[in-house]
Amino acid sequence: MRKIQDYIKLYENVLDKEICANIIKDSNFSEFERASVNKNGIDKIDMGSRNVYNKRLNNKYEEVVFNSVANILKKYRDDIPNFFTGAECKDTGYNHLLYKGSEGGKYETHTDSFRREPRLISISLLLNDNFDGGNFCFFDEHITEKKVGSAVVFPSNFCFPHGVLPVSNGDRHAIITWMS
Repeated sequence: MRKIQDYIKLYENVLDKEICANIIKDSNFSEFERASVNKNGIDKIDMGSRNVYNKRLNNKYEEVVFNSVANILKKYRDDIPNFFTGAECKDTGYNHLLYKGSEGGKYETHTDSFRREPRLISISLLLNDNFDGGNFCFFDEHITEKKVGSAVVFPSNFCFPHGVLPVSNGDRHAIITWMS
């Protein structure tokens, strides 16, 4: 019998470390905006629950991230073949997230699928690991390892509450996308 944690996968080395470093280096940090949260169908800034900045990924890196996501989905399909039965997956594009350690960047426990944006799979690619705190966690207890170029993949539904713990030193960079 499967456990719910069996559907949470950490895939290492899915994005080259040099590419990860270049994505961060080539980012124009003045283009990042505070990320909003959706509460009762309304997007709003709520730094108490989501203290993070985001922007669309630089076009220069879209193809390499797209190819990486395709490989991640193949691995996930191999690991959990019945999950995709009857599903038509389309990705939502790529957001570069910045959690500033100087501001205690975090995202409290939440789920990724809701009425306005029904999502099937969540994918978070970690671009760096030279920060303290900022662990990705599920159920407020299951913490995933921090490894540059790794991806955390899991169903987006209500059974997979997750968050990013506060960053205490340095900045955490990640790319997120969802399959819907």
